[in-house]
Amino acid sequence: MTFLSPSILWGMLAITIPIIIHLISLRHTRDTEFSTLRFIKSLKHETIRRLRIKQWLLVLLRTIAILCLILMFSRPLMTGTLTSKLAGDIESRAVIIVDNSASMAVHTGDGTLLDRAKSSLPAILKGLEGETTVELYQTNPPRKLFSGSHEEGRSIMTGVKGIVQTNMTDNLWTMIDSVLQMVEASEPNRECFIISDFQSAPSFTIDSLNPNSDWKYYCILQPKVENNISISEVSVLSQIKLPNHLVKLNTRIGNGGVTNKRNIPVELYLNDERVGQVVSQFQPSKFKDFMFQVYPGETGIINGKIVIPDDDFPLDNFRNFDLVIPNQIAVKVIGQSVEELFLLELALSAIIGETELLLIDRHVSDDLERLFLSDIDILLLHNPANLSNSAIEDLQRFLMRGGGLIWFVGNDLNQTDPVAWPSLLKLPELIQTRRLDGNSFFSTSIMEEDHSLFTDLDIKNMNEELPQVFGYNEVRLQMNHTPLIKLNNGHPLLIESKAFGSVGFVFTSPLNLRWNDLPVKGLLVPLLHRMLILLATREFNTQPLLVGQDKIIDIKGENIIAEWILKTPDENEIKLIPDYTNEKLLITQTSELGSYNVFADGILFSSFSTELSPHELPSIRIEGETLAEGLGIEQARIIEPTQHLGSELKEIRYGRSIWRLLLFIALSCLVIESIIGRPNTERLKTKEQ
Repeated sequence: MTFLSPSILWGMLAITIPIIIHLISLRHTRDTEFSTLRFIKSLKHETIRRLRIKQWLLVLLRTIAILCLILMFSRPLMTGTLTSKLAGDIESRAVIIVDNSASMAVHTGDGTLLDRAKSSLPAILKGLEGETTVELYQTNPPRKLFSGSHEEGRSIMTGVKGIVQTNMTDNLWTMIDSVLQMVEASEPNRECFIISDFQSAPSFTIDSLNPNSDWKYYCILQPKVENNISISEVSVLSQIKLPNHLVKLNTRIGNGGVTNKRNIPVELYLNDERVGQVVSQFQPSKFKDFMFQVYPGETGIINGKIVIPDDDFPLDNFRNFDLVIPNQIAVKVIGQSVEELFLLELALSAIIGETELLLIDRHVSDDLERLFLSDIDILLLHNPANLSNSAIEDLQRFLMRGGGLIWFVGNDLNQTDPVAWPSLLKLPELIQTRRLDGNSFFSTSIMEEDHSLFTDLDIKNMNEELPQVFGYNEVRLQMNHTPLIKLNNGHPLLIESKAFGSVGFVFTSPLNLRWNDLPVKGLLVPLLHRMLILLATREFNTQPLLVGQDKIIDIKGENIIAEWILKTPDENEIKLIPDYTNEKLLITQTSELGSYNVFADGILFSSFSTELSPHELPSIRIEGETLAEGLGIEQARIIEPTQHLGSELKEIRYGRSIWRLLLFIALSCLVIESIIGRPNTERLKTKEQ
């Protein structure tokens, strides 16, 4: 406890007055016998004892009343963070950090949480005294907005006005750590005010931020969101996408508010046209999944969006995605002879008979020096005889820009280092070739029945259409390889290979009747068709990303000299400069939520969407008690949104005044003393009678 007027405490000597008066009233007197005193002697000793207790009780009440009044005038304070430094002006450093991440866009009765945070700055500044240096920071992007004396109120508020709402997320505690490390503070009093909704729990205690300092922390919490339904996920279930073919989408909707929501419409848009809607109700803290099925009538890139009605947090009421519906797929087929490619071309001709999607380019050579894959979507390689180093480099670049690969591996490949080149391409390494004699064969079975290659495949009896294998290449698999069809000895026949952000399919046996009977099976054509569509429609450049992250777009060689324009969700146009060496576009302007379109010479080349970070959903914020426990240090104070900021800061910093309590006690003692000390008139009248 601290006293703002300690000199008044000398008045506590006054508490001796009622004691002295009482003692004087008990001084010894001379005894004189009167005949009329015989009635007094008849009083019982119990009555005398009761009177003595009453007198001492009155003395105690008067003493307490005087004591409380003196303490009240001395202005006592319960211990605060600055009570040891109240003897005059002190030098102080105040660091104020304002969170302007996406979650601060929650609407309240007083505007957004960010508006509320900015409006709390005057209360903080009002409580600063002495020679105080103020530093003001925002979290997104991390930036200092003001540094100077706390008396420069107008300049500080100008910095506050410069804090704008963003759609991005942040690492609040890393931000605090970096700020306090940069601050060169030598003042005896150092305080850090953190104004945030604290969406992500601290991964470490605050005292680990700057363990050698004496910082005090004030965590100023914001109100909870009460009315919020969010779109937490949108996924395209159909990996095979063709015009006028069924495409399935799934979306997850959750109620992060506190009340039950009824008749909420969930709408699906494709290219700004509504193509689906469902109406449902949502219980608090519950999620629901919805399935949409649509038939895209267009080819090319389609911008999709899931929309729900606006509420207290509008940033999670829509979710964008992009569909790639191929118009034509450029396929290059390479083999060492016409005879080797005969059965493969026969299967491709059956596919072309069903659709005009495929544009086939055949190349026959037993010595591949260069592959020339700049205009190709998919490379179909069948038992090549020789791959030069230049060809391997071409293939590597092709995979790195998202090209698809289908490889039928034979035993004619003649490489100086047969182990090194699969490693360069991150393909399965060849170990040895195994052939069966006579009528023996390996049966096959599907390992990944839920894979997109096999789901909804129009084959009546799959077991009868699976091939019998007479010879194959044994391979060594890595983590990026997934066997899809296996032999009965456990070795794979068909492998999915993921590398460089691309996908390839590797057959360990060539399309040859001397190796297997796959060419005459009903599985070949639909399986090969599904492979081509799946590889061509991989949205390599259209994958979504979190808002604020960089996006890399791979561009083909002939387009690199084009004029590249980025159109943002807010219809802003930004000119892009390609990376000519790596044939890529680096896009850093992704601070808006929604769909971005990339144009080459005015023609739509690619699209991608930005998503809100899941860490910014209002429903995952930390409670005050949990935050205090996570911080775990004495110097940290939690201020709830229901508390008056100015009063709480004053009491925390300077201590809690208790003069009202002391006055109440003093008055109570005086009232009780007057009641106890009042003579009993009724009893006196009885005695007189």
